[in-house]
Amino acid sequence: MAARIAVICPAFNRSAAILPTVESVLAQTVQDWELLVVSDGSTDDTDEVVRAVRDPRVRLLRVANHGCPGGPRNAGLAATSAPYVAYLDHDDVWLPNHLEVLLGMLQAGAPLAGTGCVRVDPSGRVRHRSGVLDSVWHPELQVLNAMYEPSRVGHVRPLVAEAGGWSTAAAGFEDWDLWTRLAERGVDFAVAADRTSVLTLEDGSRRHLFSPRHSIGLAKTGAERDADRVRDLLAGEHGRARAEAAYLADTEAWYVDLWDSARCVRPPEVRRVDVLEAVRAKLASDEAGSFLHGLVTVPHAGGFVLALPTAVLNPQHRGRIRELLARRCPAQLRLLRELRAQASTGAL
Repeated sequence: MAARIAVICPAFNRSAAILPTVESVLAQTVQDWELLVVSDGSTDDTDEVVRAVRDPRVRLLRVANHGCPGGPRNAGLAATSAPYVAYLDHDDVWLPNHLEVLLGMLQAGAPLAGTGCVRVDPSGRVRHRSGVLDSVWHPELQVLNAMYEPSRVGHVRPLVAEAGGWSTAAAGFEDWDLWTRLAERGVDFAVAADRTSVLTLEDGSRRHLFSPRHSIGLAKTGAERDADRVRDLLAGEHGRARAEAAYLADTEAWYVDLWDSARCVRPPEVRRVDVLEAVRAKLASDEAGSFLHGLVTVPHAGGFVLALPTAVLNPQHRGRIRELLARRCPAQLRLLRELRAQASTGAL
């Protein structure tokens, strides 16, 4: 039976711990798949563990070590002729209906599709369940957020190669880079709210250890102490409350504006009021809100700037983020300018 969908799983030194991942593919309600476990130069017994799986649909590909999953994913893409592709990282698992949900969207004509998820820590304790805000997609949201981890995503096979493939830069966030490049080519996600993947969050993962290579200067100050004063104000109770109020105003206006645009994608059961309520609930639960809380002080041109670190792979993406911040976050930027003026005059 020819595979209808290829599952590409990059793996490095996973040993027997990869078996739950493999078993979650074996348990899928859809059975016409092939699983390509791409060993990224593993030096333990990962390869032997995978070869011992007694199912001809499970294949091991061994490649030289890349140190990042982009290279193995490209190798897996080159090794399959299946019309559709899905990704599964070596420490994630799927619920049995994951491929069924993905293929439902892809075979209905979507070139790129993502599902909901549950995020757990290494002990299996639930850290977060995807919700309304995870299920609404627009190119602008993709530029500013690393939406849709690979284990949630499937696509028609030629799509990624036509966009230049996965980045092999050992910097992290290859998924954010690729989805953004696809969005620029006019490719939109189809989305399903079904939580069909379980993602393991490791504090030591590349995503958490990544040190941003680029930052966006938002407000220049003459002295370092002025920039630090602004950050101190934002860290205080009053400053934090003002920043979150500005974030709420900007974010609600943004979603209202995006909602009826042609490229705003969301499950049919999700209403705009649900999104606005989810934004407010996010703030009420003390989850991260305004980008103003992440500012750092950076030397620049004989002075200092308050800058937003950006976890991106190239300066072009940084420029797109800068443009969107200017257009979509006016209340937060006004507050930043006001606090900078107060700091520079000593009116604190």
